[in-house]
This record gives sequence, C-alpha cells and structure tokens, in this order.
Amino acid sequence: MLGRCLRPASSRPWQSGRATRRRALGGSSSSSSSSGCGSSPSSSLSNALRSRLQPTRELGQKERRNLGWRPSRHFSTAGEVGRTGTSSSSTSLPGSTSFQTDSTAGEVETSQEGLRRARSDLLDSWADPNTTVYANPICSQMDQLLLKCPEHEDVLALLVTHRGVFFVHNLVTAVQVLGALAADGSIEKMALNAMLQDPRYDLLIRDLIRFVPKLDFLAMANIACSLRQLGHKHYVLLSRMLTPLLRQPAPDVTTLIRCIKAYTWAGYTAQDDFYAHFAGVLAERIEELNPAQIVDACRLFGDAAQYQVKFFVAAEEALLTSGMLEEDMEPHEVAIIAKAFSSHLRTNHDALFDAIARVLERDASKMQVQDISSVLSSFRRLALKYDAALEAGLLGVAPALWEAWVLRKPLDDVKPSDVATIIEAAAFFGVKSDDLLRPAMDYLDDRVDEVGEQSAINVVYAMCLTGAISTHGRLLLYLFRKIGAGTAWEKHKVRVFQLWLAQQLQFPWLDAKLRRRCVEGGLRAYVLHRRGFGCPFPDNAREVAAELTELGIPCRLFVPVPDTPYEVDVVVGDRKDALLISSEVSRNTMQPVGGTLLEMQHLKARGWRCVVVPRRLWMSLESAPQGSRKQYLEGLLSAFKLPSGQ
Repeated sequence: MLGRCLRPASSRPWQSGRATRRRALGGSSSSSSSSGCGSSPSSSLSNALRSRLQPTRELGQKERRNLGWRPSRHFSTAGEVGRTGTSSSSTSLPGSTSFQTDSTAGEVETSQEGLRRARSDLLDSWADPNTTVYANPICSQMDQLLLKCPEHEDVLALLVTHRGVFFVHNLVTAVQVLGALAADGSIEKMALNAMLQDPRYDLLIRDLIRFVPKLDFLAMANIACSLRQLGHKHYVLLSRMLTPLLRQPAPDVTTLIRCIKAYTWAGYTAQDDFYAHFAGVLAERIEELNPAQIVDACRLFGDAAQYQVKFFVAAEEALLTSGMLEEDMEPHEVAIIAKAFSSHLRTNHDALFDAIARVLERDASKMQVQDISSVLSSFRRLALKYDAALEAGLLGVAPALWEAWVLRKPLDDVKPSDVATIIEAAAFFGVKSDDLLRPAMDYLDDRVDEVGEQSAINVVYAMCLTGAISTHGRLLLYLFRKIGAGTAWEKHKVRVFQLWLAQQLQFPWLDAKLRRRCVEGGLRAYVLHRRGFGCPFPDNAREVAAELTELGIPCRLFVPVPDTPYEVDVVVGDRKDALLISSEVSRNTMQPVGGTLLEMQHLKARGWRCVVVPRRLWMSLESAPQGSRKQYLEGLLSAFKLPSGQ
C-alpha cells in the first residue's frame, strides 16, 4: 500500500466523519456541501462501475482510524491533503504492461479501435475494489475512470474535479495513462507541448514529487518510463527518486532494465552510485536474463560514464559459456555487444572480441552496413586486428556500395558516416581492399555535403594511407576544408596534425590550408604524444643499438630524415634500413597500426625500409632468458636481407 490519498476539502471542517465519507463514496447528504474541487466524485461514476462495487457497511470510528481516515491539517485550493488508507501493497497496475512501449513490451496498436479494445480488455481483467489488490473502493473507481479516458484532457480534468479522492496509486495511474496516450500517437506534438505546460499537469508532477517516499520500486519505474513516453525530462522528479530507488529491491529484471533505460534517456549517465548498484544486482541475477535483456543491459551500461566491472565480467562469462553470442543472437545484437564492451577502452575482454570476430567472419553478408561499422570501430578502438574478420566485413559492405554507386542514389541503410568509419578502420590496420575503396570514395564524392567533420578526418586519413589522393582529388579538397570548421577536431588533435604533415609531404599542391588553431593545437598534442620532436623512446632505442653492437652489426642512433619532421630511431648498416621503436601496434598481433603506418609510408616514399620493434614486446623480453633479445633482433634483420654477421 502506498500510504496517502488526497481528500476533498469540505466547506464545513467541523462536519461529522460519516457525512464526509458518504460524500466521498458517492452518497448524498442533505446537510453536506460540495467539495473544494467544485463537483462530487459520484457525478462522474457510471452505473456500470457502481454495479461492480460490493456493498460497503458503515465503519466505526476505530475502524476508520485503522484504515487511516483522519482529519487533515494540510489544506490547498484543490482540497485537503491528508493521510488515508492506501490502495494496495504494490503500486503496480494490473495489466499496466499493456501501456508500456519499451522494447520489452509488446507493440501497441495505433488505431483508435485497437486502443479501445486494449482498454476494454484491461477493464475486464480489473480487480474488484474489495479484493486484496484494492483495500479502498474509491481507489479502484478512480483507476477505472482514468483508464477509460480517451483523451488527455479527460485525464487532466479528473485531476482537478476528483482531486480530493485521489490516492497516490491513482497519481501513478494518471501519469501512466498520459504516457500511453502520448506513445500511441493519441496526442499531437503541439497538444503534447501544451499539456506539459498545463497547470493541471504541473499539479500532478508536484503531487508525485511530494509522495515519492511512499512509492515502491515498481511505481517509481513506471513514473520514469511514463516521463520518457511523454518526452518530459523532469529532473526534479527524477532526481528525487534516485535515492529511494537504491534503497528498495527491484521486483524483477525487466522492471529494473526499464528503469535504467528511462534514466539513461534522461541523461543520467554519470550517476556512479546508481549504475554501480544496479550493475551489481544484474550481475548477481545474470542467469535470469534472456539474450534480448543482456543486449539491452550491455547497451545501457556501455553508455554510462563509468565502467561497471561486475556486470561486464558476468555478462562476458554468460555470453561465452552458454554459446549465446554465436548461436542465439542476431548480427545486430552482436554489433551492440561489441560497441558496449569497447566503449570504456578496457582490455580485459579479448576473449569476447575473438568470438565477435568469428561471428563477423561468418555472418558479414547478413549484416547491415551500420552493424559492420560498429564492429570494426570496436576493433579499432581496442587495437585488435583480425585479418579474416576485417576482409569479410569489407566484402560484406562492398555490394551495397556498388549498388548505391551504380544507381547514383542514396540508400537509407548506407550512411556516409558509416562508410567513413569502415574505410578508416581498414586503413588503421593496414588492410586494403580495391573492391571497396573505389565505390566507397565515389559514394562519398556524390554525398560530400552529408559528410561531417569527424567523418572528414577519417576519410582524409584513409586516403593518405590507401593512395586515393591521386584518384579523388576533388573529394580530398572538399573534405580537407571541413577539418577545423567545427569542434570535432579537438578530440583528435594528434591525428589532425598528422594530416597536416601528410599535406606537406604527400599533397602540397592542394589548394586548401588547415586552420592555424588546428595546426598549433595539433603540434602541441603531437609533441606531448611523442615525448618531444625526436625519438619517442630513446632509452629503448639505445638498448636495441647495444644489442646490435654485441652482434657485430653497425648501427646509428637518431638519424634525422631530410625535409621531414621524422627521426629514425636506429639505422642498420650503411643503407636506408631503419628500426622504429613504437607503442602504436595492435595488441594481439604486434603489427604497426595508425600513425606508425602513416610515418612508415612517408619514410618509404623517401627510400627507407622500416621494421617496427613493438615497445611492449621489447620490454617483456627483459625478463626472458638471456639471449632472447638477440634472437628477436636476428629475426627482424631477415626483413632487410642482411646476414647476421654484417
């Protein structure tokens, strides 16, 4: 039971309790006056509803006191606010799931006929007032009145005319009905905007804020979901319910996920206590979640600001041990899982991404372009290179791009931002696909106006690595002008400065210049990233040179490359053979990626042959048996085709 109701203000507070109760139940009294709301509740009750009520005997003073019927000390213009008997031990609405439009609920019929039929079915299953669900008949009558309202104006009218007999349970029902009307399209956008500014709706919200301490978890979850259906981010009410939600147990995982989804929609992504608490709850009950619920939960916690280790570890174990990821989930759901687990840049889920790579390799032809883009982007964020999965993903995208290029018309499921992400991920790992590059560039050339600044940075970087500069000069010009036009470049200052270097070395003929603020900010970030203007890891370079000297191989340290900002870490022999110490390598294959590939391409254009020494691998060999580093360097020197004794 929720604990309080709103009683009508009597014009004669000294009247007997029996006469007051008789008016509230719909009876008549010659000595009683009308309520403070202007009308009696009985004037709106239909005969059909009255016939469902069981006869109510007169209650004595002691019984009324046990039920909570006391004179109120708080008065308002709409009626007295006092304590009364509550409606039930639970704030859930029987059959209320029919009015939820979340992903866990069924589809709601949009036609008026379907809406009337749904409400008729709900009323048929409605419990009688004198059952254990409703301890007070008035609460049941008010719920039935609210559920019969065909328009939002009727609900708002009841909030005023029957305010005196509203229970807290009825307040929750009222906001749920309004949310259901908004979700099924019964309220137009202009009318919905006017309703959110209506004083009667504001009165409902203020009443809900006041009685938050009396609500249980299900009632607060229903309120949050209703606000989401209404599109009303009422932060005062949502914030007021945060602490009570943490103190009360969730009735089931479906309600819990619905509640988290509503708060994520409202922008509560940085509430660490909120997400940590519910992450622990879902981690303990992970076996109760079906595949769709796991996907929803992963999406929600992936959008949160903080990484919830309990949930993600439990979810990974559930996905891998049961084979759910590779057998039960759709490709779109796999893409959501990949995006969620890579959102916080944690490196302790490589086993899960191995399984995701196998799914991509197997089902790439069945996946949408957006899904392939999400999976490849997650690989790129975590620096995990899967050659077979990357090639399968590129082949899966190529047919759609060829179709769009041949027909010369945009496709709804092929967005320029997704195409830019895919070709940037392929270039980041050094994977080239001639079948994809030409149609992708032509598709972007036709829709260059739809390419944003972030996508422009990705595409220009891919063009520098794939050689598309010479074949799509006009696209390069238009995209290069977009860099720095907004604020997206501020998140990629190092990459932007690398593109400025690429312009000086690869396409100085381009009739466009990068904005000065981008060059200055990028230079500062680039220097900090490389720990100066020269070799980024000089101590490791000296260690490599010492090992080469012990092998009898001549070498030179920190050799500048003319007409470039680069400096070769270790030069082997008298030829242009360079060893580069780099930390920008893939974590699973130790192959160069990203900016290291771009630097190697610039050096290759000037006659240098480069081999990368992964810094993490080199440092790990320090604790290996003696001679391991020498054996490793001898293996690297074979790429230069030099005998180990020279």
